[in-house]
Amino acid sequence: MSRVMKTTLMRPVIAAILALQVLIFKSVILVAQETKNVNVDIDVKGPAGGAWYGNWWIWAIGVAVFLIIIVALTNRGSNNTVRTD
Repeated sequence: MSRVMKTTLMRPVIAAILALQVLIFKSVILVAQETKNVNVDIDVKGPAGGAWYGNWWIWAIGVAVFLIIIVALTNRGSNNTVRTD
């Protein structure tokens, strides 16, 4: 057989082997997943009413401080005088 003919005949075989490997890998992943019923109860409200980032007023203060810093940095050193000669 010529070299071109061997290459042409081997391509479908290699593609079939690769497809088989992919199917086997996917089936292993599907079988490996467990289906347990896990009931997790997390109490997010503690005695202080939750975490600090759950309070709206802390976010409002944070946004206000952020905006003040942005305005202070963008207006720094701007000299907007108009000269008319």
